[in-house]
Amino acid sequence: MRHTWWAALAVTAGLALGLASCAKPDDRIIILNRLKQASKLATVKFTYNKIVWGEKEKRLFIRLRNASFLAYSKVEITAGIDLAKIKPGNVSLEGRSIQITLPPVEIITYSYPFQKVQVDPNYTASRFLNTIRVEDMEEFLRLADADIRRSLNHLGIEERARTNTRALLTKILKKFNFEVIDIDFEAPAKPLTLSIQ
Repeated sequence: MRHTWWAALAVTAGLALGLASCAKPDDRIIILNRLKQASKLATVKFTYNKIVWGEKEKRLFIRLRNASFLAYSKVEITAGIDLAKIKPGNVSLEGRSIQITLPPVEIITYSYPFQKVQVDPNYTASRFLNTIRVEDMEEFLRLADADIRRSLNHLGIEERARTNTRALLTKILKKFNFEVIDIDFEAPAKPLTLSIQ
């Protein structure tokens, strides 16, 4: 959360310096360029705790007891707006009114660090001739990662990023005497997905 706050503060300072130097004839172009310079505006950081559970079945003439695996993992997702994608037609000025249509929300960073996985030694158990190996753990974690990626659109990330972005940009633009501020978002071409790997 601290990193998101510092990023938002840096963007605010950059936009403030840029918008303060706006000259009347080129206001729309100057605002557009200053917004683009801010580039990726991260407005929400989401930490998702995931319990990873699995069993490994093995047969040698007879069915052996299942080996079990339980771990606690943490996924960190940062979402926001890529301001570099704003087009000239996305900014409209009329006196002290401004209307901006922002690009859709996207995932900026996605981290599923193996170092933060905590295996539960009380539940994880290898059985006679049926052990949980590193490869098995990696497969359980890969399946958990795939599950998280499938559920991105059901975590509320997109709506939260829109709300935070709208609030931040409204606050910045009000400091420059805009009285009517209308911030909208382009409709996404597809559901929220990871463009990064």
